[in-house]
Amino acid sequence: MGPDEEKPPLRPRIEQLGEKVGAVVLIVAVFVAFIFLLTKDQGLDVGYMQAHWGSLLPGLLITIQITVYSYFSGMVIGFGFGWMRTLRYRIPRGLATIWVESFRGTPLFVQLLLLFGLFSYYNPGNLPTDSRLLLTGYFALMLNTSGYQAEIFRAGLQSVAAGQVEAAKSIGLPYWGAMRSVIMPQAVRIVVPPLTNEFISILKASSLLFYIAIHELTYDARVLTFAGGKIVEVYIMLSVTYLALAIPLSKVVSYFERRFRIPGLGVQQERLTRRTRSSTRFVTRVFGTNGTAIGLVTAKVPRNRAAQRPNLADTSISGIFLRGPRMLRRPW
Repeated sequence: MGPDEEKPPLRPRIEQLGEKVGAVVLIVAVFVAFIFLLTKDQGLDVGYMQAHWGSLLPGLLITIQITVYSYFSGMVIGFGFGWMRTLRYRIPRGLATIWVESFRGTPLFVQLLLLFGLFSYYNPGNLPTDSRLLLTGYFALMLNTSGYQAEIFRAGLQSVAAGQVEAAKSIGLPYWGAMRSVIMPQAVRIVVPPLTNEFISILKASSLLFYIAIHELTYDARVLTFAGGKIVEVYIMLSVTYLALAIPLSKVVSYFERRFRIPGLGVQQERLTRRTRSSTRFVTRVFGTNGTAIGLVTAKVPRNRAAQRPNLADTSISGIFLRGPRMLRRPW
């Protein structure tokens, strides 16, 4: 660790861990209390849940299949429109913007109903009903996620500094060479975590497909409630099944965020934020108010502090409180 790098303070990390544990305990307590109030008269039929949990397996397989197919198909479309939104030409950029805003600005349920009506009027190839419904759900999820993934790819491509692209062109790399060797290696590391989050969102959004009678997980759960009359038990089974899918995927997101994080990205901002927060707490203890209220935390911090020498204007009380005592030891 270099001399200018700081270890994250231990106390905020302990506070964050305490907040997470407290939130989990609170959610579990509320959930248990809710179930107890619903079932205090007749009790929760655990035996029914154990006997009929396997009835959800066929719907679970269909849910996973349609989620995977629509997600990766939407990724191909989303990358194309996301790249088009980074171009300087107005026509392709405008077309991509219309595509993205159309699917991000309307509810998925409305898109599903619209496609259901279209496929009902115009049945391509006279498909059987089950195949037509699966095709409707697949296209609804694919088109919806393509709009969100396009925005993710656009943000990832534009996050690469323009100076790096200009440097690649200055050494003779063509546009696609710079895209392959300079832009994409950095953009991929940035977009992997939000893309994984998008997969979790599509997995949960697939529960809407029950409305058009696709035999996915939620549809099978509804059939089970009509057959046995155990509404609370069945929907507890359904919730636990979705949690069993979503929680491991959220852990994968956390792993990807650590694994693919670009070193140094956001470090200066995090360091300045921590130092400003610490200085504000010090001012609060000394003066009984925060630094902003008495005009202390008002110094302008240069963008590149390593490349600029501090001037006399930055050696005021506000600058000392922002930068800490180490500033007093710097020669100028």
